[in-house]
Amino acid sequence: MKYLYLILALVCLNAFKAAAQERSVSGTIIDSTKLSLPGSNIKLRNELGDSSVTIADVNGKFTFPSVKGSKITLTISSIGYEGLIRHYNLPADNKPVVFNPIILKSATRQLGAVTIVGVNPVVFKEDTVQYSVSAYKVRENAPIEDVLKKIPGVDVATDGTVSSQGKQITKVRVNGKDFFGGDVQSATKNLPADVIESVQIIDDYGDQANLTGVKTGEPDKILNFTIRKDKNYGYFGQATAGDGSDLLPKNPGVKNENRYIGLVNFFKFKGDQQISVLGNLNNTNVNTFSYGTPTSGGGSGFGGGRGGRGNALRGSGSSTTNASGITNARSIGVNFRDQWGKALSVYGSYSFSNNSTYTNSTNKQTNSSSNPSVSNQTSQETSTPTNHRFNFNFEYKPDTLNYLKVTPSFSYSGSDVTSFDNVVSTRNDTTNLAYTSNSISNSTSPNFGLNGFYNHRFKGSRRNLNIGFNANTSKTSAFDNPIYDYTSGEPTAPINQVIYTNSRTNTYGVNFSYQEPLGKVSFLELNYAFNHSYTSSDKETDTLYNTAPDMYHKYDLLSNNYNYTFTTNRFGLNYRIVEKKYNLTLGIGGQPAKLDGVNLLNNVSTSVSTFNIIPAASFNYNFSRSQSLRFNYNGSSSQPSFNQLQPVIDFSNALYPVQGNPNLRPEFSNNVSLRYNMFSFQTGNIFLIGANYTQTDHHIAQNVITYPSRFDPAVLAANPSLINLQNTNLIQYLNTDGYYQARANVLYSKPWSERKYTLILGGQVSYTNNIGFAQSVTALNVMTPIEKNIAKTLTISPQVRFRVNVNDIIDAELFSRMSINKVNNSLTTNGFNENTNIRTFDLGVNGKNYVWKDWTLSYDYTKTLNYGYSSDLKVKNPNIFNAYVERRFLKDHRGTLRLAAYDLFNENTGFSVVQNGSIKTESNVNKLGRYFLLSFTFRLQKFSGKAPSADQGRGMRGGDGGGRPRDEAF
Repeated sequence: MKYLYLILALVCLNAFKAAAQERSVSGTIIDSTKLSLPGSNIKLRNELGDSSVTIADVNGKFTFPSVKGSKITLTISSIGYEGLIRHYNLPADNKPVVFNPIILKSATRQLGAVTIVGVNPVVFKEDTVQYSVSAYKVRENAPIEDVLKKIPGVDVATDGTVSSQGKQITKVRVNGKDFFGGDVQSATKNLPADVIESVQIIDDYGDQANLTGVKTGEPDKILNFTIRKDKNYGYFGQATAGDGSDLLPKNPGVKNENRYIGLVNFFKFKGDQQISVLGNLNNTNVNTFSYGTPTSGGGSGFGGGRGGRGNALRGSGSSTTNASGITNARSIGVNFRDQWGKALSVYGSYSFSNNSTYTNSTNKQTNSSSNPSVSNQTSQETSTPTNHRFNFNFEYKPDTLNYLKVTPSFSYSGSDVTSFDNVVSTRNDTTNLAYTSNSISNSTSPNFGLNGFYNHRFKGSRRNLNIGFNANTSKTSAFDNPIYDYTSGEPTAPINQVIYTNSRTNTYGVNFSYQEPLGKVSFLELNYAFNHSYTSSDKETDTLYNTAPDMYHKYDLLSNNYNYTFTTNRFGLNYRIVEKKYNLTLGIGGQPAKLDGVNLLNNVSTSVSTFNIIPAASFNYNFSRSQSLRFNYNGSSSQPSFNQLQPVIDFSNALYPVQGNPNLRPEFSNNVSLRYNMFSFQTGNIFLIGANYTQTDHHIAQNVITYPSRFDPAVLAANPSLINLQNTNLIQYLNTDGYYQARANVLYSKPWSERKYTLILGGQVSYTNNIGFAQSVTALNVMTPIEKNIAKTLTISPQVRFRVNVNDIIDAELFSRMSINKVNNSLTTNGFNENTNIRTFDLGVNGKNYVWKDWTLSYDYTKTLNYGYSSDLKVKNPNIFNAYVERRFLKDHRGTLRLAAYDLFNENTGFSVVQNGSIKTESNVNKLGRYFLLSFTFRLQKFSGKAPSADQGRGMRGGDGGGRPRDEAF
């Protein structure tokens, strides 16, 4: 018993002694210029084996309040600085210890044109928000898209599109160079997160702004991925093959459809040389590449088989269960980058796709004019688009004074479309027109382009000269054959049309700027830009007049030969101040523009000239490395489209024909934006808020003219051409003022417990004051006065997300989001007002649970509640549930076997509402429903170099190019 008392006494004494030796330890982290380094990561370890981590505050100061023992080691790291290890022997007393300032040396190593940093979760720069991938952990071999889904302020929609702070990402780069021509989803869905160092979201103003700092126009939102240094030599390959079937027939007696998928990804990194190959073959609506919409014979988007025609890549880039229609996708592409000698950098890509899509849709279109009408349409469409895209870049930098970039490009889009439509139009609850339509169309559209940019910095000064040029030519050839069968009402468009369209657009331009320093921090910039475009279109419409031998004759009223040119000259003067804490740009410019058009069929010419004063201003203020404010204003003009200009009526849509206005003026928009970013190094909290306002002069608005169901016989006898306008809603275009749009977005993210848990609150709100016009024509061909409709649109989209991320255990998210879309129209006739009040509420959970080391259970469930849609569309409140279970096996987890089930409740459908002037369109479209898929994935990878350690991954990666931190004793 005595020994027991003695042992207890010794334990109490040691405990008291240890407690007595606790003291606070503090210090300051600075650089060699004695500036503080907020956000520095400091790890403390004592001789007892205890460790703790803290982050330096905005003044670079840090504190450990309760430190035991007399020997400690500090490991310090900071963004862009070499790591440092220091050893300390503390005094025997328990008094607080304050160290002398600890100095970190700057790291200078760079990769390409992008500095690789990334020790903190978020870094704010002037036009860039950078996120460290290591702060958002995903499982081995996950695509970078999984990381994007976790980043606060970044939204990945179910169709695969990516947006940041409410603005869609338009381009993607890898180490500062375009990847597959900037195709976003080709990178986000295929690049492995394991090889990515950081994700940068950039407001990009173009090459000239990147070199000179003078920004004009509205920036594009782009993604840039930087490759980890330890992964920059080696390769990664992955192949997936899968087979499955619909779980149950969608209709009795309908055979189950087979589902299959085959994917191949290959990435090779060898320093400056990078090679990527992507291939895809499936019928599960998965597209590797996204392309623009190829030209087709489509009209205004409703009726006569034209609804949606021309959108041959409907669902392009979408996820498996969200794309419209059913798509068989076939694609392959290669991306290449290399350094040829010390001065020449090259990079480019080629991609090809050949798809087929079947779409079944229901539309309801309401025209709330002075003579309101309602049209209902059902459509079946099969489209087979073919796309080629090639671009290459040459960047030549022979010395520090000269830089030249030349980019040739080629693209080709072709489309074959067949469709069947059934349309019924009513006025005052009485059917005025009903018909069915069978249509066949095909088109080809090759496009050639050349862009270049040259920068020269004068030796011994900060003077800069920039010269840019561009040239592009595109040609479209299209054939369209709509055949109508009118079952009620007076026919509008001819029963059988054969339409041939040949058009060409040539554009070229040149711009230059000269920058002259006025002092140590100020510059004066003079700039000029010239742009010219020429468009010609020859459209011949033949109609059947003898059915037996199928003889056609040219129909002059529906044929067209119209050319137009648009020329702008823009000149400006900018004053720029660049200080350490802020930079300011003030400028003024002028832009004369001229729009000339000629109708060669009747030799009628039009000419419109405008002149706009364009002020410009931007201001960026950095409160600290974690807090910034940005303001930007710019003006821009845009020309009318060809359809808005050509004066001949286009009857390819029997119910909504279109007639352009050659006297339209170009639109001019004033854009103002404000953004504030804040990140707390201590808590990891992120706060982002932004606002945009756009006001447009000479806004191009629709004027919808409603014609009677039947003209007076005497009127038709005097004007036979009016017979085609009976029962129609003719769309024309007018310039008007009064259009504006305001948008705001906010986001707050709070992580805790070492980012195991994160709460994200955010939302967007927008308000649009849109303008439209409406008229009516009586049976006696008397046109009523133009009525103005102001459509006030309010959209509110709040959301709440809660993430749980425990490495190799669970990665899950609970979310709730709401969307309110309310449109109030000022135009009301006889109590008829087609206002819109659509509300959507989503509640769901998605995540992955990792069990038994190599098993993964994934789940994705969303319950959607829809309100405010027309009862005719039979809108449901779907339950969408996807799940899979997979098993990793083989050496280094090279093999993965996955069994997946999609849309288990078979309730996947698509609904939308679009308001354009006085016309509202509600749509219901089919989507890929319930099916299962068994797939096998095999991966091979080999990289030279050693991956960062756990500590480096948190606080050191990229700090000094992968070297060890300096070890010092004090």
